[in-house]
Amino acid sequence: MRRQHHIATRRHGWLVLAQITFIVIIILLAGASHSSAAAVQIIALGDSLTQGTMDANDNVENTLNAYLQKMVNSLSTVAPLKFSQPLYGFLEQRLLPFQIPTNLGVDGSDIFSLEGYEYYKRVGAAASYLTDAYRCNSDWPFQFQDNYDRVLYPINVVAGQSVSQLDAALTLLKRQEAAQDGSVAVVFLWIGNNDSSLAALGTGGSNPFYMPLPLDAISSEISPVLNLFLQTARSKGLASFEPYTLQAIQRNMTDVSDFTTQINHILDRLHQENPMGDSRTHIFLMTLPYYSAVGYLFDSDDLEFYLQQVNPAYQVPQTFQRVAQSGETITDPFKGDRVSLLTFAFMYGLLQSGYSVDEVNAILEKNGVQQDGMVLSESEQRYIMSRIDSFNDAIKTAAGSYSNVTVLDVGAYLDDVLSGVTPVKISGKTLSRKWSRGSAFSLDGVHPGYTGQALIANYLLGKLNDMYQLNAPLIDLEQVMAQDPYVDRDGDGWVSAPSYPPGSGLTQLLFMFTDPDDTNAAIKPVLPSDFWQKVSSVLLKKISGQSETLQQMADSVSIRQ
Repeated sequence: MRRQHHIATRRHGWLVLAQITFIVIIILLAGASHSSAAAVQIIALGDSLTQGTMDANDNVENTLNAYLQKMVNSLSTVAPLKFSQPLYGFLEQRLLPFQIPTNLGVDGSDIFSLEGYEYYKRVGAAASYLTDAYRCNSDWPFQFQDNYDRVLYPINVVAGQSVSQLDAALTLLKRQEAAQDGSVAVVFLWIGNNDSSLAALGTGGSNPFYMPLPLDAISSEISPVLNLFLQTARSKGLASFEPYTLQAIQRNMTDVSDFTTQINHILDRLHQENPMGDSRTHIFLMTLPYYSAVGYLFDSDDLEFYLQQVNPAYQVPQTFQRVAQSGETITDPFKGDRVSLLTFAFMYGLLQSGYSVDEVNAILEKNGVQQDGMVLSESEQRYIMSRIDSFNDAIKTAAGSYSNVTVLDVGAYLDDVLSGVTPVKISGKTLSRKWSRGSAFSLDGVHPGYTGQALIANYLLGKLNDMYQLNAPLIDLEQVMAQDPYVDRDGDGWVSAPSYPPGSGLTQLLFMFTDPDDTNAAIKPVLPSDFWQKVSSVLLKKISGQSETLQQMADSVSIRQ
C-alpha cells in the first residue's frame, strides 16, 4: 500500500508540475503574441460565417478561403496586423491548440451563446441560463468536448477561468493593454444570423429537436432502428419533423425585445470592461442578410430542374406556390414556397429508388392540401424577413450609442446581390441564391463558397478603404472563381466539391450530391447503392446526439432491435 501511495503521489506531483509548465508556456506565448509594437490586433466575434464553415464542416481549407482570412490577407499588405486562426484538421480536430486565437467565431453561436447563455425559447425553458456548453473550460486539448473548447482554447487558461466568446475577447483586450505597446484593436462583430436560422432552416433546437425530415415517406427505406427511434422520439414530443408552421417559427426565433437588450448589453460590456478604451478600440458591427433566401431553400424551379433529371415527368404539386422565372437562373428569392435541402435530398433519393412522382409529392401535398409543416410558405418567409429587419434596426440603433462602433451593412448588400437587384457577374456567371447553380454557396446551401466569401471580403475592404484611405487591394474575383470548387462548370446544376475527404455526418451526405465530371453536362450524380444505409447512420448519430435523453432512447432502441 505504501508503494502504491508513493507511486500515486509521484504521479500527482508530475501532473501538477506539467500543468504549471504548461501554464508558463501559454503565458510566454501570449506575451510573444503582443511583441509586435504598434501592430493592429484583429479580433473577430461571431458564428459559422466568421469561423469559416462550409459544407457543414470546419477545417483548414475552408477557414483559409473564408471572408475573414481573405480580408486580413489584404489588410496586412498595408498595415502590420496581429491575427491568429484556430485552424482545424479535416476531422475537425484543433491544429496547434496552444496557439492563442484572435478569431473567436464559433459555428452555431447566436447573440446569447456569444456570452455563454442558452436562449430559453429555442430549448423550451422558462428563462435563459448560463451553460458550460457555450464556454471553453478544458485544461488540456485532450479534454475538448465541443467547438467552444476547440476554438477558444487556451484563452481560458490565460484568463484563469472558463470563457465565452465575449469573455475571450475581453481577455485579449486586457492583455493587449497590459503589453503597453500603444497598439490598437479592431473588433469585427457579426452575430444574430442564428437568431433566425432555426426558423428558416427547420433544423436544431431541443424539446423538441426540429428537422424537415419526411419520416412517413422514407420509413420503408431507412433502417428499422432509425425508424423506431424517430417514431418514438416524435410520439414523445422530443423531435418534430414539421418545423415550417407559424407556431414553430415563432418559437424558434429570438424575440425582438430580447435581441435588442442583448446587443446593447454586449456593446456595453465591450465599452465598460475594455481597459484600452474607446479611443484605441474600434468595433465594426455587421448587419444580417435574409436567412430565408439562402440556397438551402429550394423553390419550384429548383425542384423541377433537379428532379426532372431523375424523372422527366416530375412537376411540383398544384398547391405548391410557384416562383416565376425572371431570367438566367435567378428567380425572386422573396416569393413562392420553399422546401429544405434535406427534404429535396430525400425526394431525389426516393425518385432514384423507383418511387413515383405522386409518391414523392406526397411529401409536399396530401389529398390536395399542402403539407404545411414540410413547406416554408411565402408568408412564413416574410415573417422571418420582418424579424431580421427588426434585428438590423436594433443593431443600427445600438451602434449609435457608441463613438467607436461603426455599422457595415453587409446584410443589405448580400440581399441585393443574391436577389439580382444589384447583379454581380464574374467570368460570365451571375451570382444568385440558387443552390449549386448560383456560384455563391457551398454544398450546404447556407455558407458562402470561395467566391461568395471573397465577395463579402471585398465589400468590407471597400468600406475600410473608404474610411481610412488604406488602398488595401481588393480580391480578384475571377481568379477566385477559377479555383472555386463550388462553381458549376458545365451548366448541369452540380458542382465538383473540394478535394478534402468528406469525413462524417451531414458533410458525408452532401458529398454524395456532387458532379463526378464537371466538364460533361451529360454525366450526373448517381447516389450510391447504400445511400439509405448511410442516411440512416448519419441521422441516428446526429439526432441522438442532441440530448442525453435522445441518446438514451437511441441506445434502448438499438438494444431492442
